[in-house]
Amino acid sequence: MSGRVQTSSETLSATIQEYLRTSGYSQKELAEAVGLHPKVLSRKLHGSAHAHLTHLELKRIIITLADWHAIGTQDEVLHMSEMMQDGVNLFSEEEWQRVPLSTLTRKRVHTQSPHSSSSAISMRQHNLPALATKLIGRDWAVERLQGLLEREDVRLVTLVGSGGSGKTRLAQQVASEMTKTFTHGVRFVPLARVKDAHQVPMSIIQALQITAALKLTPMQSVIAYLSNKQVLLVLDNFEQMGEATAVVGELLAALPDLKILATSRALLHVYGERAFSVPPLDLPDPSNMSDKTMLAHYSAIQLFVERAQAIMPDFALTDENATTIAQICIRVDGLPLTLELAAARIKMLTPAQLLERLSRARLSFLTGGAKNLPDRQQTLRKTIEWSYNLLNSVEQLWFCRLGVFTSSWSLEAAEALMLDRSVAPDDAFVADSPLDVLERLVDNSLVVRLPVAGSQARFAMLETLREYAVEGLATRGENERLQDWHACYCLREAETAERGLRGPEQNMVLARLMANHDNFRAALEWSLQRARKGEKIETFSFAQQPPGERCIVAGSSILSQHGFPEGGISAVELCLRLAAAFRHYLEWRGYLPEARGYLRNALALPMKESDGVTAMAARGKALSEAARLASLEHDQERSAQLAEESIALWRRLNDPDGLASALMHRSWAANATADYKTAERVCWEGLSYLGATDDLWLRAQLLLYLGAAAGLSSDYERMQSFYIQSGELFERVGDASAVADVLKDHGGMLILESKYSEAIENLLRSMRLSYGLDHKQYIASGMVLLSFAVGLREEPDSVQACLLSAQIEGAAHALMEAIGFTSWLQNYPLAGLLRQHIRSRVDEQLYNEMYALGRTLTIEQVIDLVS
Repeated sequence: MSGRVQTSSETLSATIQEYLRTSGYSQKELAEAVGLHPKVLSRKLHGSAHAHLTHLELKRIIITLADWHAIGTQDEVLHMSEMMQDGVNLFSEEEWQRVPLSTLTRKRVHTQSPHSSSSAISMRQHNLPALATKLIGRDWAVERLQGLLEREDVRLVTLVGSGGSGKTRLAQQVASEMTKTFTHGVRFVPLARVKDAHQVPMSIIQALQITAALKLTPMQSVIAYLSNKQVLLVLDNFEQMGEATAVVGELLAALPDLKILATSRALLHVYGERAFSVPPLDLPDPSNMSDKTMLAHYSAIQLFVERAQAIMPDFALTDENATTIAQICIRVDGLPLTLELAAARIKMLTPAQLLERLSRARLSFLTGGAKNLPDRQQTLRKTIEWSYNLLNSVEQLWFCRLGVFTSSWSLEAAEALMLDRSVAPDDAFVADSPLDVLERLVDNSLVVRLPVAGSQARFAMLETLREYAVEGLATRGENERLQDWHACYCLREAETAERGLRGPEQNMVLARLMANHDNFRAALEWSLQRARKGEKIETFSFAQQPPGERCIVAGSSILSQHGFPEGGISAVELCLRLAAAFRHYLEWRGYLPEARGYLRNALALPMKESDGVTAMAARGKALSEAARLASLEHDQERSAQLAEESIALWRRLNDPDGLASALMHRSWAANATADYKTAERVCWEGLSYLGATDDLWLRAQLLLYLGAAAGLSSDYERMQSFYIQSGELFERVGDASAVADVLKDHGGMLILESKYSEAIENLLRSMRLSYGLDHKQYIASGMVLLSFAVGLREEPDSVQACLLSAQIEGAAHALMEAIGFTSWLQNYPLAGLLRQHIRSRVDEQLYNEMYALGRTLTIEQVIDLVS
């Protein structure tokens, strides 16, 4: 059946997202599994642009979720099917018999039997504490946990999460809703005050409200009493009872009708255990927090507002305070405990004042929890200390040191840190592998393993935990040394990635750079801070090259030869090199103002003679990269000045790779100012420094700019030759983004030849390729050229072509403004004349209306309009 499924998109999207969240898979992985582009799946789930899932696509999603064990029962499949308004039965009887659907539990378990004994009636009562507040943002978790506990093959479920994540409250809610599901009731066993594993059976006896038999041990008494009874035991705060896991295993083995729901900051590691991660409450995207109505739907904000209203009944989420409250919730990681501690301060502070205090210091500020809460939950610091003290000394050491990473880090980064003896040479390192130590930190909910994206496993700390870890570094006197290590590591990663973005693995490299963006920012800020003080940064053992080997650094023979100077690197050099290497990625992703800021600050640093030749080479590269960015800002005079300064420095240093790169960037400004002779001259000179096989990528770039100079000089035959050579070389090195650049520039030149249809074909190919790579600068400049080609082609007629051109121009300008890019065509005389010619076909008001409409279009919509 191929008809479109009319669904409640919001409900279906939320359901699928929760299944993904609890299974550890991402929406991108789901899209790949069902054969859809991730953005297409997102649109279909949310019903945007009138996109909806087909029956076949929904079937594939359900089968994939079942295969991943995200769905465990047939009831869940039927529930998703019921979301369809047309009531279609998705699966045939034959399909239900095939894996993975055949593995799903067929019916709910532990339902009340009509033959229950009279003794069961008295056991239905529970000892759960009365719930004083409404549970917010956990409906999905309650439903999933109930489904797990009702499965015949699930005996033990452990709620794991960091301190303050609301594990106990969630367990109480689930247990209260399942008192009638278990024939002989539910019993809540608090273990926070229990210090000895041998006391756990007695705690269970107390919760069961029975007396231990005289001739039996407490454990034997529990087993004897629960024999043949269907009971759910809730073991709360199990993390400090690591030695008591044997008790859990013995109970499950002896009592086949018993089920256990445990809450713990660490996994129990009992055979058959099903871990259920309790994440922070939902938080908004920091880049999109302007809509109060939208913000009110996030559970973290809902909890904050409700707790604030408990203190100040007239408190409300308003247009004026919504963004500030959202920032507060993000600042405290969306943890229920920290949200409650923060909301308690509303009695004395405005939301703006509260955010300012939290920005300065969270740990010392978030105090004053409710008096009836356990002592460990009275302050945020005590909550974290409770978890920290559960670690052994080695785990505590590396927990603090991992705090040097910002946002998240890869397994490879953690191993590089933990195996680098130069980080702390006096440490008596344990025999355990870094992977084992990291695993224990994850198991103790102090480190989170993020959903897999790409080929790298990544890990992170909540910001509140990271603040505690960094405090620990300062107390140990290790903060400065670890920050230096981090900056050196980021420089090595950035320079390696800069080369990787020029080859066939650029998608994988781009994903790693995106994941490490915050780490690079932190390293740049740290190196800038150190450089302004004229300080030096030690180079660590991981950065040292084996004798006789070169670590290729793009754009400099000197830096490739020397790598990291022995005896340390000046902070000025590190800052310059990192800002220059990071430019390529920042331009790609559309962070042009950020890239300019880093290079501007780095180039403003004073240089000293003692900084050495590698520092001068780093400055030469930074000048060259800054010239590129100035040209993209359409400040061609500044671009030429920076490039000439770079060229002069490279000549003095006798660095052919650096000189060729600077000459390439000089050609940009020359072409943009119609100085085509200079553009050709510097490109040919740059080519003269490259050997027959050296740096094919740079050779292709110089040929590309020679093609531009030839085309702008109306020498279209030579232009065609240069573009063909350039494209072939880029194909050879595997740089798909550069191939898109060639197609784009060639498409623009075809406009000059009045070959509009060919130009549109090239530009669309470039835009589709750039869209797949998410290269925003190429997309924006391609749309500018496309608006000219469409308007000049005059199809289907001159008026319609004009109106379409206006929409594309609006979309291009909106994207350019968003990324800080200014096209050189803005002041190109011929471009102005062509735009005036296109606009003249309709009245100004209609053109402006279409232009305004275009500013609201997505890149996909622009491509669809023209295709």
